[in-house]
Amino acid sequence: MSGDLFCDMLREAQRDRQLVCIFRDPVDLRRFAVGFVEAVSENDYTLQQVDPDGNPDGVDVGAIDDIVEIRRETRYVRQIALMMDKESNDDVRPAGGWNGNPNPESCLEEALRRSLQEKLVVNVLLATGEDELRFHGIVREISETHVRLDVLTDDGEPDGASAIRLDDIAGLQMNSRDEWKVALFNRHRMHLYL
Repeated sequence: MSGDLFCDMLREAQRDRQLVCIFRDPVDLRRFAVGFVEAVSENDYTLQQVDPDGNPDGVDVGAIDDIVEIRRETRYVRQIALMMDKESNDDVRPAGGWNGNPNPESCLEEALRRSLQEKLVVNVLLATGEDELRFHGIVREISETHVRLDVLTDDGEPDGASAIRLDDIAGLQMNSRDEWKVALFNRHRMHLYL
C-alpha cells in the first residue's frame, strides 16, 4: 500500500478494469462520476467516464485531494456494467480508450497535451477559493507552469483567450457530450445564424 488509500483503490480498479464511482462534491453527494480509471499519478487521476446507460461519456481528470469518496462494486456500478455487457459475454471493457500513459507524472498535463494535439474542446474547472469556475476552451499552448486557451461560450462562440496557471486547474473534462456539443456549435456557428 502506498499510504494513500484513494490512490491504492484507483490503482486496484485500474488493474482489475473495474468501474468506480468517484465523489468530489462534499455538499451534494448525489453528484459523482462513474468510469474506468485510465491513469493515476501521485496527485491526480484520469477517468474514462460512462453514462448511466453504460455509454462512453468522455474523460475526466481530477485531483486526488478533491476526492471525497470512492465506491467500487456497488449495485449501481454492477447495473451499469450489465448494461455495457448486454450484447456480449466478454469482460466489461471501456469503448474507445485513453491511449495514454497509465502512470504519468501528471494526468492533467497528459490530458492537456492530448487535447492540444487533437484540438479537442475541454471543460476546465478552476479552483478559486470557495467557489469553482468552469469554462470551455481549446488548448493552444502549454508551458511548464501555464496553459493558454481560446475560450468558448456554451454556444461555441469564441470568447477571447485566457492564460492560466496549471496549479489553478482543479479538474478537466474532454470528449463528454457537453464538450462535443460545444465543439459542434463552434464548427457550425455560421449556420446557426443563417
